[in-house]
Amino acid sequence: MAATTSPVITFTGKLPAIKPEFLRCIWIYLVRGQQVLTQAKVEEDGGFGMTLSRHAAVATEGGALQAVIGPAGAKTHLARVPNLVRIPLDRRQLERVQGRFEVSTADLQLSEEVLQSWLLWCRWYCVSGTVVGPDGCPVPGAEVTVYTVGFDLYGFTRTPQTTVSADANGHFTACFCWCNCPFCFTCWPCWPFWWLCWPWWWELDILHVIQTLEQLPQGSRPSFGGLQTGTALLRADGRDLVRGQGFAAARAAGAGFGPDPARTDLVRRKLSDPRIREIFPYWWWCCDDPNIVFSATQGGNTILDENPATDTRWCLPTGSSVTLVANQQAITSCGSNPPPESGFVWTRVGNITVDKIHSGYADGATGTDTSDLAFAGRLDIFGEFAVGAASYYQVDAGQWTGDPARGGAPPAPGAAMPISAALSNYVFIYHGAVLTFAGPVVMGPFNQGGVTNLYATQEARQSGPTPPGLAPFPAFAAGDLVVWAYNGLKVSADASALIGGGSVGAADLTVTGYDAALNSVALSPDAPLTLTVDNTGLTNAKIANNGISAFRFDGTPAALTSAGDCPAWDLGPGGYVTISFAVSDANGHIWEYEMAAERGHGLSDNVAPGPRGYSQSPASFPPGPYQAPNTALKSFGGGSETWTYYPPEDCCYEFRIRAGKRVTNGYFFPSLADYDFQTTTLRVSA
Repeated sequence: MAATTSPVITFTGKLPAIKPEFLRCIWIYLVRGQQVLTQAKVEEDGGFGMTLSRHAAVATEGGALQAVIGPAGAKTHLARVPNLVRIPLDRRQLERVQGRFEVSTADLQLSEEVLQSWLLWCRWYCVSGTVVGPDGCPVPGAEVTVYTVGFDLYGFTRTPQTTVSADANGHFTACFCWCNCPFCFTCWPCWPFWWLCWPWWWELDILHVIQTLEQLPQGSRPSFGGLQTGTALLRADGRDLVRGQGFAAARAAGAGFGPDPARTDLVRRKLSDPRIREIFPYWWWCCDDPNIVFSATQGGNTILDENPATDTRWCLPTGSSVTLVANQQAITSCGSNPPPESGFVWTRVGNITVDKIHSGYADGATGTDTSDLAFAGRLDIFGEFAVGAASYYQVDAGQWTGDPARGGAPPAPGAAMPISAALSNYVFIYHGAVLTFAGPVVMGPFNQGGVTNLYATQEARQSGPTPPGLAPFPAFAAGDLVVWAYNGLKVSADASALIGGGSVGAADLTVTGYDAALNSVALSPDAPLTLTVDNTGLTNAKIANNGISAFRFDGTPAALTSAGDCPAWDLGPGGYVTISFAVSDANGHIWEYEMAAERGHGLSDNVAPGPRGYSQSPASFPPGPYQAPNTALKSFGGGSETWTYYPPEDCCYEFRIRAGKRVTNGYFFPSLADYDFQTTTLRVSA
């Protein structure tokens, strides 16, 4: 049976011993004629590997395939580099090879003189930084990739230069060989047709230069250098120009610093003038430092992916330090709170510290619609034991009767029951600088010695015996660094787990501690953490059936011209509609609501009286049975209303309710969501 021919060929090889300062700036290119087909960085041991499709490797058009050894980053100007070393590749051998082709380097001679000539425009570039999460805590174990940003006729390009691992504190240092072409102007996007495109943030500076050039007498053709001898125009710092900050006067003129199609068109029209193009100093917009963006992954998840159009750090000098803020998928490691002198204390729910929780509600900004919030969704609850106070623990939930802020009764003594929600923490283990483990570790619950629903403390889980039913703690050696991502995490569960699986209620949370032998230990102080839970949506957010009524300017009913799901009325000039609807919440946790009148393409009005919010005066709301805001009882129940809207033009209108509940999980806060809507067609012209 004939061997299957591989659709790709992997080219491998190894260079002879070369000094590290030269080796790190050498790349291998596969070239046919003037076209670079692919490229690869040479590894620290001199080895290299790159893959090319078989079709491209054995093609006959354009000349013979060669492996070319040269300086890093020279793909776009390889033909200009002197002293390149070329290794011809036999096409007949390529046709016979199945999958791997060894590039012969046995007779390769790379003199130090040749290598030194390449390094005339190459240097070792380093950037360091810290990866943090949205909570500001470091992201250990992140894999950070550094890219250099360029341009082609299709837009921005990203070229990966190196990938490094962040340490336990999220710190990283990335270095790579950065080479400039001294005889190229590739920093302008469309070189050599530089007048065709540019980044928008250059435009104010470009216009500033053009306006100076336009003041020259018609017909004159001076060299641009002559303009700098007077006060007409002095070159700004190159880095400032690349960042769009070269001429302060241009930016101080009040022009908006953002994309502006009209401004872009103005620049394009002005650069279409051959006289301006001839003396415009496009080379000013070049610099010697690379333009940099980053991406990062953690445990296979992408936690950062910067967009070169908006996030590029232009002309970033070597030795710079950056802070990279990862997305919500990042697993961070915050330092633990100081332990109490004795017993146990609750410390926070999500990012809300316990001193900001009263009567079961999280404190917000006084006088705003989020001045207090019930808890909902998945809750991360943190606490700290005194040193050595306990090895294992139960989390006990005692149920309130009613709402703690509205006269509810606390749980009876001894009525609390242990919760049984699964709990995991995330662990990173470093052996020196090497990350040897990153993953979740189950903390409980487990049953042992007649005690149910136990959880292990971090210390007991790391160093104690493995609890029944749980996997062993990941192996580590003496001296290894063990980093817990969520220091002090004691509960991570849906809020319903705290109130016996219900949707609405309140609970006092306490902790029962046990030593290593599962003897109960006294914990003092052990103040309960009271949380009010509301896991329900709004009770009602709906436009009434036949809730749209239409009237002429004098209050008489308007003519209905089409019935059905999308009714139409002829209102005439000054006509209006009324919308009857209800937004209510049986638990009194409305945050805000509004009615939007949307029409045409992206046009929207707020129907009067406009947004209703928890912080507004009760006097501005309808009378009972509508339940206006009552901040003393932390309540806003809402109800039914009828609002009036005067349509400004003939169009199809969609009346939509937007509303939100006053709840939090400790990380996220209320926002408006779309609810019911009614579409109509309204005519107001004569």
